[in-house]
Formats: sequence, structure tokens, C-alpha cells
Amino acid sequence: MQQHRIRRLVVVDEGGYLAGIVTQSTLLHALDPVEMHANVQFLEQTVTETTQELIKVNEQLQKEALRRTEVEEKLRILNENLEEQIKQRTLELIRANSQLKQEIQERATAEAEVRRLNAELEQRVAERTAQLAASNEELQQEISDRRLLEEKLHFSESKVRAVFEAMTDIVLVLDRRGNIEVLPTNTAAFYEPDRDVVSHTIEHLFDDENPDNWWLLIQQVLDTQQTLNFDYSLTVGDQKVWFAACISVFSKDAVIWVARNISARKLAESALCQKNEELAHTLQELKRTQKELVQSEKMAALGQLIAGVAHEINSPLGAIRSSVQNIADFWTENLQKLPIFFQQLSPEHQHNFFAILHKSSQEIDTLSSKEKRQLRKALQLQLEAEGIDEADSLACTLLDIGICNDVELFLDLLKDSNSSTILQTAYQFATVQKSTKNIATATDRAAKIVFALKSYARYDQSGSKVLANITDGIETVLTLYNYQIKHGVEVVRNYGTDLPSVLCYPDELNQVWTNLLHNALQAMGNKGVLKIDVKHQESAVSVSITDSGKGIPPEIMPRIFEPFFTTKPPGEGSGLGLDIVQKIVEKHQGKLLVESVPSQTTFTVFLPFSSTNDN
Repeated sequence: MQQHRIRRLVVVDEGGYLAGIVTQSTLLHALDPVEMHANVQFLEQTVTETTQELIKVNEQLQKEALRRTEVEEKLRILNENLEEQIKQRTLELIRANSQLKQEIQERATAEAEVRRLNAELEQRVAERTAQLAASNEELQQEISDRRLLEEKLHFSESKVRAVFEAMTDIVLVLDRRGNIEVLPTNTAAFYEPDRDVVSHTIEHLFDDENPDNWWLLIQQVLDTQQTLNFDYSLTVGDQKVWFAACISVFSKDAVIWVARNISARKLAESALCQKNEELAHTLQELKRTQKELVQSEKMAALGQLIAGVAHEINSPLGAIRSSVQNIADFWTENLQKLPIFFQQLSPEHQHNFFAILHKSSQEIDTLSSKEKRQLRKALQLQLEAEGIDEADSLACTLLDIGICNDVELFLDLLKDSNSSTILQTAYQFATVQKSTKNIATATDRAAKIVFALKSYARYDQSGSKVLANITDGIETVLTLYNYQIKHGVEVVRNYGTDLPSVLCYPDELNQVWTNLLHNALQAMGNKGVLKIDVKHQESAVSVSITDSGKGIPPEIMPRIFEPFFTTKPPGEGSGLGLDIVQKIVEKHQGKLLVESVPSQTTFTVFLPFSSTNDN
């Protein structure tokens, strides 16, 4: 008999689960030496019994394995052709089983959802039932209220229709397609009495070659949702009737059309337009007359100035004539003598001769008669001290030439025996030079007067404003009044240094300066102080003209700007001067102020740099 040694003992509980493993070492430690023997015997017996059972079981297993091998062989032989079918069927069953599981899960989920929805539906039904009950009560109340409203609406419609029928305006309602939803009121205003006005579209309502025009207006109001106002006309019988229409949104697809007969207003507007044209024509005539009046006043003032202007022109012309005569006489007398004269001069004397002429051309004759006498005496004494003969005559000639100092530069020439002839010739040359300067000065003076006269008399036909310097215009007028001024009037000019140009009518402003300066000179009797101040003040230029006359009496101060009012003797004034001045200043959007006290009167004109009103 084969023996088995047990190294480990597996201990299980009543349920067959592992309770522990007992080894020899643990067993020896667990048992007392006294019981060890008995336990060993018990264990050997137990092992022996277990071994026998295992042998039996092993034999049975061998038999079962043999039997199974035989059966498997038989099954393999019998089912060799069915193996593939079984595999396929197995796969189908697996898939069906999986699908069934999924359906079962989905059905379980659906049943749970159905239960939830059923509970929710029951809750909703309960809530809806309560709501329907409340709504039913509200509906009953609403039906009652609606009946009351319908009664009121019917009554209101009756009143509105009565109001519409009583209105003098035309009122109708049209939809988007031009159909008439509410028949027009007061159709007699645009239809003949025998015309059938029960129409259904706007085309029948208005006689027009282009009925689409009216339909487009309705479309515009409905598309933009904005009220449209316009005027139109209809021919009623043999008359043209005008209406002012207002189309407003009435509903989503309808408009209300309200029209009022404005034929009387159109007639009044036509008459007013005609009157406006007549007034515009009259205004143009008045403007033309005003321009002619300003020009006439300017020419009248020029007429008063013409004598002085003629004298001012004749004076430089006389100076020119005299100077030309002097030059002609000199060349007539000396043309043939000059070559011999210069040939007889030594180079040193020629140098001194031309030095005398050069110095003479630089001298400015501003000496008084008394100063000239004193200088002549001093020159005479100086020449006598140098031992020069004819010192008295030479001193006079030198002074006439313009040499009153630095005489020592020309002592050698003065000591020459021909000094008198040389100085006399130099004096004649100096006279020619002076005559030439006089001609240039007189020409400039005459040209200035002519330019001022031309500028003053000019009449601008363009009627447009230009940028102009205010002081230039004032100086032009002062030039024309120079004859009246130079005999006893002191002109004090205070012109600002930062004066801008002004957008204005220069010709008309010259008339302003003419009238104000003329009045100032007359107030002073052409004797006194005339002060002119031109300043830059913010956005304007101010011009103040102050005279030292007797002043304006307070009792007539309020009337000085009235047309045709004057305090001057007959023939000296028309009384339009200050009135024209004021109108010209107002035309420039400026201001005209006057201040007067005894011995002083000041007129101040304020002119903006630019203005847009030309009325």
C-alpha cells in the first residue's frame, strides 16, 4: 500500500469554504506534546481514509473520461456536418439573446417612463381641469362683457358714422389692393350729384389716367407705417377742385384717407404768389432807385467838390508848366555854352562842380525866410574870413543852390577868379534838377487826385461785395477834400496797425465817408481839427469821425436821420445825406452811432468783417 505524506492540511467549514491551512509546523505548535500522539494517529487515519476515497474517485474519473472520449468521438462522427450549423445557430442565439436583453431593458425603461408620464399626465389633467373650470368662468364673463362691448361698439359706430356723415371733409378707408372698405363721406365735394358713388375700388373713385398713382400712395403708407400728407386736384364739372389729403395707417392692411377742400386756399396762395412777384419787382425797382439816389447824391457831392478838385489839379499842372519852362529856358541859353564851359574847367574844378550838384540834389528846402537870412549872413562872414571876394553874392548863390554847410570843401573853387560864373552855372543846373523834382511831385499829386476822382465817381454794376481796405476809401475822399482842408483844417489820423480787410461795397462806403466828412467840414466852417479814428474791435472795424464844430442841438438830434431833414440853407443840402449813410451802413449789417456836445460831434460807423445779408 502506497503511503502519502501530508505536508499541509486544508481545513474547510460547513459551507465548504476554506477556513485555513494547517501545516506540520503550525500543527506541532498548536498541539500539546501529550496530545500529539493521539492527534497524529487520528490524522493518519483520516489521511488513509481520504486517500482511499480519492483513489475511488480517481478510478471513477478515469472511467468517466474514457466514456466521455468515446461519446465525444461518437458525437464528432455523428455531428461532424452539423458543427458549422451549431456554430451559426449559436451565434444567432447569442445575437437574439443580446437583442432580447436590450429589448427587455428598453421595455423596462419605457414602462418606467410610461409610469412617469402617466403620473405626470394625471397631474396635468387635474391642473387642466382646474384651469378649464376657471377659464369657463372667465369665458362666461368675457361673453357677457363682449355682448356689452358689441352693444357699445354698435352705438359708437352709429355715432362715428353720424359724425362722418356730418363732416365736410372726405373720409374713406381702403385696403392694400385699393378696395374701399368704408364708403367715402361727403362725396358731393368731388362728384357730380347724378354720379353713382357706390364704388368698390379706388380706380372708380378717382378719374385719373394713371390710377396706379393712388394705389402706390396707399402702398407707401402701409410699407413705411408713416402718415403721408399731399395736395391733389380733381375736375368737378367744369371746375378744378383742390384737396389737402392725409393718408394714415388704419389697420395692418388698410388706410384711412381724409381729404379737405382747399380750393379757396389755393386761390389765396395764387393771389399771394402774384402779389409776392409784384412786391419782388417793386423791391428791385426800389433797390435800383436807391442805387441811383446814392449815385445822384455822390454826383451832387462831387459837384460841390469840383471847384476845389479843379484847383487841386490846376496847381500841379501850373507847377509842371513853370518847371518845364525853366528847363527849356536853361537849355536854350546854355546848350551851346556848356561844352566850352566844361573845357575851361580844370579836373579839380570839374570834380568840385559835380560835388556841388550832388550835394544840391540831396538838400531839402524846408528853411523859413528868417533862417535863410541867418544862414546867408553866416556864409558871408565865413567867406570873408577866407579872403574871398564878392562874399555877399557868393553866399546868396550858395544858399540858392542849397549849400549852407561844409563850405570848406569848396574853398579852392570859390577862390578861383571865375567862381561867380561856375557857381551861377551850378545854380542853373540845380534849378533844372529842382524843376525835374517839381514835375515828378506835381505829376504824382495830379495822378493821385485823378485816381481819387475816378475811384469816387466809379459806379460798380456787378453788385457784389469785395474785400477792401477801409482807410484807402477814407484817404480817397480826403484827397478830394484837400482844397477845403489845406486852408485851415488840421487832420489827425489814428489808424490801427492790425486793420483787416472788410467784405463790403467800397463805392457805397465812399459815399458814407463823403457825407460824414462833408458834414464835419461844414460844421467847422473849414476851420478846426478833424480827427479820424479807425480801430479793430472784435469782429468789426470802427470808424469815428470827430469835428470841432459847434455840435448838434439836442432838440434836433432825434431827427437828423429823417429823409429830407436839414438845417442847412436852401441849396446846400438835400436832407438825404445821413439817411443814405444809415441805409448803406445797415446794408452792411453795421451800426451808426452819433455823440454830440458843444464844440465836438462824433459819428462812429461799425462794419463787420463779413456779412451775408445784402438786402
